[in-house]
Amino acid sequence: MMRNHEIPLAHFEALAAGDGDDSTVRLLWKAEYSTQLLRLRALLDSGPSLDRDAYDLLAAAQARAPRQVEELMLYPHVTAWSAACLRRLREGGAAARADLAHFANVAVAAAIRSGLTFTATAVVRDGMVNLPSLGRAEVARPGHDGAAAVRCDGGEAEVSAGDRRVALPADPHADAPGWRGVHRLRVSHAGRALDVHLDDLDPYRDNHRLGPAGRLDAAAAEGWRRTLDGAWSFLVRNDPGRVAAMTAGLNALVPLTTRGGRRGLSATSADALGAVAITQPEDALLFAESLVHEFQHVKLCSLLDRVPLYADRHGERHYSPWRNDPRPIGGLLQGAYAYLGVTGFWGRQLETLTGGDAAYGEYAFGLWRDQTSYAIRRLEASRCLTEAGERFVAGMRTALDRWTDVPLAPEARRQARSSAADHALIWRLRNLRPDPEEVRMVAGRWRSEPPGALHKAPVLRPADVKPGIPDTRADLRCLSLRDPAAFARLCEREGAGASVELTADLAQVTERQDAALASYRALIAAEPARPEHWAGLVLSLRGSRGHTAARSLSEFPEIVAAVYRHIVQDQADAPDPVELAEWLAPALQSVRATGTSEWGRRDIAVE
Repeated sequence: MMRNHEIPLAHFEALAAGDGDDSTVRLLWKAEYSTQLLRLRALLDSGPSLDRDAYDLLAAAQARAPRQVEELMLYPHVTAWSAACLRRLREGGAAARADLAHFANVAVAAAIRSGLTFTATAVVRDGMVNLPSLGRAEVARPGHDGAAAVRCDGGEAEVSAGDRRVALPADPHADAPGWRGVHRLRVSHAGRALDVHLDDLDPYRDNHRLGPAGRLDAAAAEGWRRTLDGAWSFLVRNDPGRVAAMTAGLNALVPLTTRGGRRGLSATSADALGAVAITQPEDALLFAESLVHEFQHVKLCSLLDRVPLYADRHGERHYSPWRNDPRPIGGLLQGAYAYLGVTGFWGRQLETLTGGDAAYGEYAFGLWRDQTSYAIRRLEASRCLTEAGERFVAGMRTALDRWTDVPLAPEARRQARSSAADHALIWRLRNLRPDPEEVRMVAGRWRSEPPGALHKAPVLRPADVKPGIPDTRADLRCLSLRDPAAFARLCEREGAGASVELTADLAQVTERQDAALASYRALIAAEPARPEHWAGLVLSLRGSRGHTAARSLSEFPEIVAAVYRHIVQDQADAPDPVELAEWLAPALQSVRATGTSEWGRRDIAVE
């Protein structure tokens, strides 16, 4: 814990409950500012030190307008820059020099914001001078690197290189000839205003390696503003405490590319606190949920810089109910904390939502309440928490327990449980691997003798899974609740050119289990390696009666699928996957009895 930035108990407990108002966030941000100044000091003392003239310019700006300089130094992509510099210095090479050179542009941006009269040198990269939080001047041809002169007098600023001069407009967030300003989004409801940057320019905005979108035109930026306005109205109406915290700490939105059909993807970075990277939102209610989710990460990342909550065991990984990949204890804590906030968001919204929004809200609330409870149980049992971490997670548990008795409509509960089981099944199929020798041995006995015993539980071998993978069945469940008319129109396509996969998923979601089973059998025969098909088969079996294979496939789908693939590889005749699961039941019973791996325990299996 930093000597001069202790977290008072009341603020710590508020954060543990998933809350924390503007005073809590300002306390965290004060500590972040100290961290940023320490980074600058470390950079100044480094071998290839920062530009001294730029440092003097920054100091002069700070003396004139300390609040403006503090805001700039806490701008998420300035903190990301300083963090990148420290990493690159350890690595050495030209990249470190290029990052350090950007300090001149940081100092120029601070001086412009402070209203100084000055002349300074800025760095040109790829023909542009990027000034964080303000915009960029296009002063040379693409690919050109060099230097530019910046002059500011009486609030009028100009950037020049060679014979190219670019005058900044009076409002630097507006566009002008040769100048592209960082968009600002301003929204207000019931006297509560939010003012954030929509940053599609800063060279240090790609902290998540998810692919930032390029420059937005005015119409696209206005679309973001309208959706943010709607999201803000949901938050102001039902969650004033969180609104106050976001007003104090949410600084920038970074548009992510939607190439490849990616939607609903969002992320934060510990290097860029106060920024949320997100694909273009088209739905105000879900945008509000994403803001709550990501701002939870922002708060927790800042707290973790001050107070250690866990000690990560090298190589240890956990099932996380909202990720496709196994997560370390820190990742599990981050997810549980984010969805604690999301659970509270939906719980509060249920008081005012109507129609399809209300039906979907119940589904989302029930799903994330149960998944967060699971993750908290894993954290409590992990033996990785520090004393402060145990207190923090206990506060999370108490906050979540307040939502325990909220009733759910039967359909929302059913669909939530299906989504939870679906995710766990697909995760197992992607990331758990049975022993190959035992699989080969058992597969060789198919059709000729009993399977024998399996003694080794599956082991964790994480698949290389990218974020933003579509989840068709979850999307269909959500659509059926939120927009029943659109869902009905989609169902009408089932017999008129719809793919076998969509036909199977529609049948499963609407509980026509026999039709779903037939379709998933065909899909598995065509693509035996697709985990989504196996998971659909299991869900359909669980919804049918008289299938003893349901338990085998629910508990160890990865073993059944691996044996199936081995048989298909060695024999021309593919087995029926349900018949195979029934035949494997005695062998799976022996794996269940060994209890040699956490992946074989009931709390990891699909309930």
